[in-house]
Amino acid sequence: MTEQDQDEQQFLHDLGATAEQAVQEVRGLEENYYSLIQGTMMALPWATDFNKKMQGYVEQNFAAAFAFARELSEAKDMQDVFRIYSDYNRKYLQSITAQMRDFVETYTNMASGAITSVPSPDL
Repeated sequence: MTEQDQDEQQFLHDLGATAEQAVQEVRGLEENYYSLIQGTMMALPWATDFNKKMQGYVEQNFAAAFAFARELSEAKDMQDVFRIYSDYNRKYLQSITAQMRDFVETYTNMASGAITSVPSPDL
């Protein structure tokens, strides 16, 4: 194995370890987010569906990030790294677009429901 091959292998190993560490740190953020969501749902019971949607988005995004980190840690060469990265970006853009559409629909429905449930003032 040449020195260049060894350097590439070390880089891939370090890249995988860094990705795994980042994912573990993000897991802590996820747990804090869930605690915040639970508190919000108690404080704003009318927003339960909205909060559930947001929690679902976060779960999807974290699952995708974990899968990306796992795949990245198994990369055999730089070509694998670029393929994994491209696939992740493509899937991420598709996912975020679908989430934004769903978010807008949910928010619009929630807002229109809140407006129609407000009693009209007596004139």
